[in-house]
Amino acid sequence: MNPRIPLLFIAVLSIIFAACQSAEITSAKVYIQQENRPAAIEQLKIAEKNEPTNPEVFLLEGKIYAEMDSFAQMTAAFDRALELDSTLIKDIQSWRAEKRAKVFNKGLRFGKKKEWDKAIKYTKTAVMIDPTFADGWFNLGFLYQKAGEKDKSEQAYLTAYALEPTNTNLAKQAAIYYFNDDQTDTAIAILTKIADEGKPDIETYTLLASMFTSKGEFQKADEMFAKAEALDPENLDLLFDRGVAKFNQKDFAAASSYFQKILDIDPTNRDALYNLSLSQFNDEKFDEAIASAEKLVKHNPQDKKGWAQYGLSLLRGGQIEKGKAATLVTDAIEKMESGQYDDAIGDLKTVTSKHKKWCAPWAVLKVIYSEKGDEAGAAEAQAGLDNCGE
Repeated sequence: MNPRIPLLFIAVLSIIFAACQSAEITSAKVYIQQENRPAAIEQLKIAEKNEPTNPEVFLLEGKIYAEMDSFAQMTAAFDRALELDSTLIKDIQSWRAEKRAKVFNKGLRFGKKKEWDKAIKYTKTAVMIDPTFADGWFNLGFLYQKAGEKDKSEQAYLTAYALEPTNTNLAKQAAIYYFNDDQTDTAIAILTKIADEGKPDIETYTLLASMFTSKGEFQKADEMFAKAEALDPENLDLLFDRGVAKFNQKDFAAASSYFQKILDIDPTNRDALYNLSLSQFNDEKFDEAIASAEKLVKHNPQDKKGWAQYGLSLLRGGQIEKGKAATLVTDAIEKMESGQYDDAIGDLKTVTSKHKKWCAPWAVLKVIYSEKGDEAGAAEAQAGLDNCGE
């Protein structure tokens, strides 16, 4: 008889455990096996009234609601289960993660289609399922931004940052919001923490530089720019930002050096040529300003601002006649932009008749003839281009 004792013992245990489980929970589990979820929920609601502190009731409810895609009810049930028994966290986290991924991916798909309202709906559900989902809050901030809901976008981004304060991208976004809200010191503190403890990139340092500049702390701004430049010495955007910062500080020689660095890498860069000429002009180096502006209009013959800068540099450099001619070219471009082609052509013919070897005005004349649809005139201007060159 001895071999039968363990089996009898197991059978007795099963009876005891079954007796400890309420009839409603037992019925709910049967209904779950039969995939009759509404009936299972009905039984669990009864159990909930009878056993309000039994975590199993709420755990089962949460799982059923999850299968029914009733995520608000799922979240509430799981939250209550965890309040009663924190050891359920791994099981519940697994369920949350699966359902969170499902709705989050739906949000991504609608976002790619630019259906912002639907994308927001599903992404909001994802962060409701898991309020600690930083990527979800970040995406929600982006979607609100696209939908034009600035305040909600800001709050979502800041929530994402609060969840992952060492995330460089989240920190930068949060800092920008605080800076735009006139909380510059808070913004600087966020980015400084990333610079000291996180993984700073060029943008981190340039943002810090801009914020220090806004406070008039130019030395600190220069320190940040220097750190950024050390990461990528040939970054054209960074070199440009440094040049602009020096220009605003009225250090025109330093500004010129940064714009020249850009031109050493990209010799026809329009913005660098314009700002180099402007810096040289303000530094009263008019011959250099003329040379830079001349390169600008040579490569960009329709650049009205470039011609204005060229004309002003020529006048201040003592080349009065040519300066007046450059100003006339500026006027011609403005007339062309407003459709006054004949008047623009008249101005340019005045210039080219006196300065036959000056190539840039011929180039502008050809553009205007082409826009007007005058092929003969365009051919005449091309002939002028073929024979120019000082």
